[in-house]
Amino acid sequence: MGIFGGVTSSQISGDGIHGFAQFGAIAGADVAYRINANWSASLGLQFNQKGARNYQSKTVASAYRLRVNYAEAPVMFHYHLNKFQFGAGLYLGAKINQKERNSFGPLDPTREFKALDLGMQLGINYEIREDWQVELRFQNSIVPVRNHSADQLYPPALFVLGEWHQRYLNKGQFFTGLSLVMSRRF
Repeated sequence: MGIFGGVTSSQISGDGIHGFAQFGAIAGADVAYRINANWSASLGLQFNQKGARNYQSKTVASAYRLRVNYAEAPVMFHYHLNKFQFGAGLYLGAKINQKERNSFGPLDPTREFKALDLGMQLGINYEIREDWQVELRFQNSIVPVRNHSADQLYPPALFVLGEWHQRYLNKGQFFTGLSLVMSRRF
């Protein structure tokens, strides 16, 4: 069993804002099962704050902030190599609440996020001491978390891998997150 906590930075596709500018917290616990000397599997429960943000400046007329809190259950498979672990898996997140505002206050009407967020999670974990580890995680939604405000994404989207990818991104908005967590194993 392990507990972990750390900081996360996220963005959402299709909002015309670029960069991982919305910071939040991530914390939770997981249980791991050692399959053999090189492989293990884990199941966890975590609280994760996601969102997007831009700041008012000479080129940006109004600041914007989006925060969506999730309870997530990741299922991961890990490959162990010396003091490193490389993990990959899926997570299912349930929306707890959402807040969206600009320089003038809360946005009304609110465009609701879907109740569930299904995505992939990757991780690189390094064992600092026998029971302490530090991990860099990457998450990306697989299913859109909310519909676009218009029929499609602001073209061209960042990280477009081709026309099929643009069509996929046009289905709605997707979260992307990077987290740095410290964990303690028992």
